[in-house]
Amino acid sequence: MRQISNSNFITKYYLYKKTIYNIAFTYVHNSFDAEDIVQDVFMKYLNSNETFQTLDNERFWIVRVTINTAKSYLRKTWKQRVVLNDDIVNNVEAKDDVVNNEMFEIVCSLPHKYKEVILLYYYENMKINDISKTLNITESNVKKRLERARNLIKEKEIKNGLFR
Repeated sequence: MRQISNSNFITKYYLYKKTIYNIAFTYVHNSFDAEDIVQDVFMKYLNSNETFQTLDNERFWIVRVTINTAKSYLRKTWKQRVVLNDDIVNNVEAKDDVVNNEMFEIVCSLPHKYKEVILLYYYENMKINDISKTLNITESNVKKRLERARNLIKEKEIKNGLFR
């Protein structure tokens, strides 16, 4: 179990809360479940004995645990995925509070392997090599997924009349 002071925990909480929430929200599509995942991830953080050499290593661990927790949450047999468009439009927390709701909805509708790379690359500003380490895939695979995700997004933009 991690020994951490209250002030250090509060610092970590505010440092990672939005990142965890945004990743979780792209999987579960509602704010209540995303908030539950935020709590679960912080409990896993507090209960882990993992030591981190750098803040980036800690961030990668948090992102990976968030993705795994969200996927696990979706696999629960008693839990059904429900997409609430009003919830997406009204409750998404994004960096700088600037959200293109239509685009975010399109990103949320992508298959998970494409959604992950788009979210990490564009919303979390991670570099390709960092995404590669976080998702345990090659850099070329990250680039290919980004390319395919962009193509899917363009197709959906054209279909929805959003292409500019």
